[in-house]
Amino acid sequence: MTRRSINRRSALQMGSVVLLLGVQHIARGATIVAVRVWPSKDYTRLTIESDGEIKARQFFVAEPPRLAVDIEGIDLIPALRELVAKVRSDDPNISGIRVGQNAPGVVRLVIDLKQAILPQVFTLPPVAAYQYR
Repeated sequence: MTRRSINRRSALQMGSVVLLLGVQHIARGATIVAVRVWPSKDYTRLTIESDGEIKARQFFVAEPPRLAVDIEGIDLIPALRELVAKVRSDDPNISGIRVGQNAPGVVRLVIDLKQAILPQVFTLPPVAAYQYR
């Protein structure tokens, strides 16, 4: 074997490794499928539906009352930006929503509340026509 064929083989193998790592990174992230807001007198349900599991962390700020939720493994997309317009002015609980890219691969939702509440953030597995929520 010549030195040139070894270098070529090494370069091809390295290219294969980089390609495989790229595919693994793509497979790891979830894609947002839909966002929904359902206001009611007692609570408001905000649902983010995705084609894969997503991990979320939340923290509550008392003054002014707001809930911040960091969603890992996704990037800011138009569907998440549309969530801002889905909150109605007559919603009894939510006064507004802000959304932004907090860090690479982490989207932060800030939900401004009309009063202090006990927020519940949880995930649901796929069922029937619905994917991960």
